[in-house]
Amino acid sequence: MTEAGIGTNQDGANQNVGLQETVEIETPTLEAPEAPEAPNAGEQTVEETATEAGVYSFDQIIERLKAALPSVPDRSFAWNDVIGVIVLKLSNTDSLNKDNDASNATQIQVTAAREPGQDRITEDFFPTLTLNRTFKSWRIAVPVRVNVRNCVQLGAENLDESKTWLPDTIQIRRRILNEREGVPGNPNLQLCYGDDLKPLRSVLQVNDYLVVVKLKKTLTYVAFGVKNNVDLGTGKKMYLAPRADRDDTVFPLDMVQYEQVLDANRLKGGKNVLLYGVPGAGKSWTIGNYYCDDESRMERLVFHPDYTHSDFIGQILPNVKEGLVTYEFTEGPFTKLLRKAYLHPTEEFFLIIEEINRGNAPAIFGEVFQLLDREDDGTSSYSVSNEDVAKKVYGDPNHMIRIPSNMSIIGTMNTSDQNVFTLDTAFQRRWDMRLIKNSFDGHAYATRKILDTDVEWKEFVEAINKEIVRKNRQMTSSEDKRLGTYFIREADLIFDEREDTLPQTEENKKAWTEAFLNNHRFAEKVIKYLWDDAFKFSRDDLFKPNFFSLEEVIDFFNENRKRERFRILNDEIYDALYAAVNQREADEAAQTAAQAPTDTQQPATENTQGDDAQ
Repeated sequence: MTEAGIGTNQDGANQNVGLQETVEIETPTLEAPEAPEAPNAGEQTVEETATEAGVYSFDQIIERLKAALPSVPDRSFAWNDVIGVIVLKLSNTDSLNKDNDASNATQIQVTAAREPGQDRITEDFFPTLTLNRTFKSWRIAVPVRVNVRNCVQLGAENLDESKTWLPDTIQIRRRILNEREGVPGNPNLQLCYGDDLKPLRSVLQVNDYLVVVKLKKTLTYVAFGVKNNVDLGTGKKMYLAPRADRDDTVFPLDMVQYEQVLDANRLKGGKNVLLYGVPGAGKSWTIGNYYCDDESRMERLVFHPDYTHSDFIGQILPNVKEGLVTYEFTEGPFTKLLRKAYLHPTEEFFLIIEEINRGNAPAIFGEVFQLLDREDDGTSSYSVSNEDVAKKVYGDPNHMIRIPSNMSIIGTMNTSDQNVFTLDTAFQRRWDMRLIKNSFDGHAYATRKILDTDVEWKEFVEAINKEIVRKNRQMTSSEDKRLGTYFIREADLIFDEREDTLPQTEENKKAWTEAFLNNHRFAEKVIKYLWDDAFKFSRDDLFKPNFFSLEEVIDFFNENRKRERFRILNDEIYDALYAAVNQREADEAAQTAAQAPTDTQQPATENTQGDDAQ
């Protein structure tokens, strides 16, 4: 049937687009029709027989197109690569050609009907149309190639015949028809041509065919025109090869209208945040508890001296398939997450860069450095060009790249790191700097005793950090050498008694060795850091002067037990540490005594029982 069509522009205003034909697309089964009578000797055997409804199998329609377009195949196009075909027989409301009194139609509407007995629908011909279900209605542009020789053979003039293909687009609008409460409605596609495919459509008459072809593993469709002296059936039909279901082409689309729809629903507030602090202050913990702990919305990486721009953005790598070597652009973590954020505007995404100053950050970011400037909504203030990245993210190598407002970059940096790359002011000013306070507030194991000693982790850290700051005031950023409250895990503090209780027999060897290693972790992490880094140039300020090597210090700590372990510390630090321990124990004893019942508070029944007993 035919109805007057009113389109809607992006601002919601009605726009007269002339007549549009509403036709439910026919999705034929893939079974071949009954075979015709056997041909006479010498006749060609190409299948030409259609069903009564004028519907062909996929293989039949391909054979007819090959016969109608013999000059089309080239190195970039082969009929064997075709996995889908839409055939549109043009009515007078579909054609731009005025010779037959056709209207200047701008839309051909096709209902997304299901193929009998299958879940496949018309939208499946354009894989990206179902990638994002967030929006019920939108408009996008599909990149399409038009064959120059095909246009010329149909009568097109003033085309550059030195070119094989012309780049073009087909605009597609999606909406839901007949949707009401309890009824999901029917997805409906409109091929909104406008000025698209003009070199082809201007030479097609009413009853000629517009054919759109989907190739496997490609980002671009192909459009052809076929005269009506070739029978390709009637109406509007879709043909999909059986192998079409195995095509995993991801087809990101580029169109201003599409991006406007995405951006209208896109979350705001993307930012660049640099978490810095002493080692073990809880920077990684902060990411998981304050920003994101959903691995599906994160890309996590670590910068290091050998990490490169290609690792970060992506690089062209060899790819071997069926014995053939091809070279393809392989995305890095930045490009992977950029694409996710672009296609899923209602979700937040986070690029996590651990140890950002351990690599040459400006060199690793490269041109992406420019994208770190953000508008108030979180979108990059400026754009950069990169054909490989743009093709992966937007499907268009010429698209300018920006970080969307729903993508944040979180970096971490230890302020005490030595011999690493510095972050200059130009780089740092593009980040929201957040100092992670080295605090025991809310700490899960602050009061856990260190191994078999009576010293709590919090008491040890506070005593050591007080000395670091006091002794090194004259040194620049001495506070960066402090022990972080999360420098070690709780498991590193627990004493494994099997080291002292198990007989060292062959039978117990494995268990005893495991306990031995467990009990050595504290010294290997904490004592080593204090000797090698925090007090590297003033070891006598912390350790007793009779220790001359790290090996001596660690052996003494591990071989002794209880308080004697901390005799590695000089007398001043040892006394300060145990002054805190003794004060805490005294406070605990006083509190226990205050809570204990006195004799006068004993229940009367106890006194009565005592008297009776006497």
